[in-house]
Amino acid sequence: MYDLLILGAGGHGRTLCDMARLLGYENIVFLDEQVSPCHETNKQIIGKVSELARFASKANDVVIGIGNNKVREQLFQQLIALGISPVKLIHPSAFVSPSATIGNGSVVLAGTVIGSNVKLGVGTIVNSHSTVDHDSILGDFAHLGVGVHLAGNADIGKSAFLQAGTTGGYNAKVDDYSVCPAGTIL
Repeated sequence: MYDLLILGAGGHGRTLCDMARLLGYENIVFLDEQVSPCHETNKQIIGKVSELARFASKANDVVIGIGNNKVREQLFQQLIALGISPVKLIHPSAFVSPSATIGNGSVVLAGTVIGSNVKLGVGTIVNSHSTVDHDSILGDFAHLGVGVHLAGNADIGKSAFLQAGTTGGYNAKVDDYSVCPAGTIL
């Protein structure tokens, strides 16, 4: 048995691998259709994502290391159909309020702050050095890029992608499936 299976060995997947090691995972492997530009990562690729059904039961935990919201949602649904609930990973340097709720399959990366009563849906990504302040909601499969900062009561729709440096004031709203280019001010 592997400790952790990561779907995707690109930049996001490798970042999750580093974080997982900090969280105590040791035997970490990847599924990916491509070879990685990182030679060490290639040693950990045991198969293709298209072979998920074959490998998913061979790991204690599975996480989706793909930033593309649509692909992440499809893989999440495939895992659920296999009876596997993707694990959530929270970087040890992140601050997560005890009153926050984080859905399965979500990842919270280094230096983030998740405030009081925040709700993260399933399969969300809160990237490095981002802030989601009190009473905000991120819909399922929403993705906050590096350095996104949201004030209180933000409402980020399902599968929305707020690229690096996006900033939202109080009560900011982003519709489902929207893309906010880097540096957007909401």
